[in-house]
Amino acid sequence: MGTNGVNKTIEMRFLFLILFFQNYVFSQDSLFWFDMSKVRDPVPKTPMILDKVFSTSQLGMLDSIKNMRIKTSDGYRLQLFESSQSDEAKKIMNKFDKRLPDSLYLVFDAPLYKIQYGNFITKDQAETARVGLKKKGYKRMWIVKSRIDQQSIDNVKKVR
Repeated sequence: MGTNGVNKTIEMRFLFLILFFQNYVFSQDSLFWFDMSKVRDPVPKTPMILDKVFSTSQLGMLDSIKNMRIKTSDGYRLQLFESSQSDEAKKIMNKFDKRLPDSLYLVFDAPLYKIQYGNFITKDQAETARVGLKKKGYKRMWIVKSRIDQQSIDNVKKVR
């Protein structure tokens, strides 16, 4: 074996040693040596870096998300328009807002701004509204599944 073969053998052994050491180190829990009974400070509610980024408690944010889920339900809306430009979507939204009686929503679902109309519990209700709007001259719209306001559901139940 020449010096080239010896160097390759040494390189292979060195590479094997590095891979073995790396595998051993990363397979261990980073706190395997730490005794939690000796901690003096209480465990923070949320990581401080997140509190600095969001400038609010993450628990409060999670509660607001939970409350939003309680105040909304699965349902349907009519999607009237979508665009990747916010200015265009806002302009069209103002145009629809003057003409349509029910609630309009400007939803950003990256990369598109979507204008959605109404809060329908069933797909049949959404289809009925779509046909009615089509008769009034609105051509391009389609039914989409969405989270709808619980208040709309409650109002429908009161009418029945």
